[in-house]
Amino acid sequence: MKTEEIFFIVRIEVKTQHGHINETLQEMEKTSRFFITNTPKVKVTHSEILTTQTRNLKNRNHGA
Repeated sequence: MKTEEIFFIVRIEVKTQHGHINETLQEMEKTSRFFITNTPKVKVTHSEILTTQTRNLKNRNHGA
């Protein structure tokens, strides 16, 4: 088997009771779970969620 590195880009919209986005990120990092499982031909050896506080609102879909 050869080793490949694959990046998944995921957008997650949340409703939060926290006052600051960094508090929301900290809670998500500590408590949330994200699973990518093996397949018959692919063995997952490592995964991690990379979080950011950056917001890019100019590309946001406002239902238009």
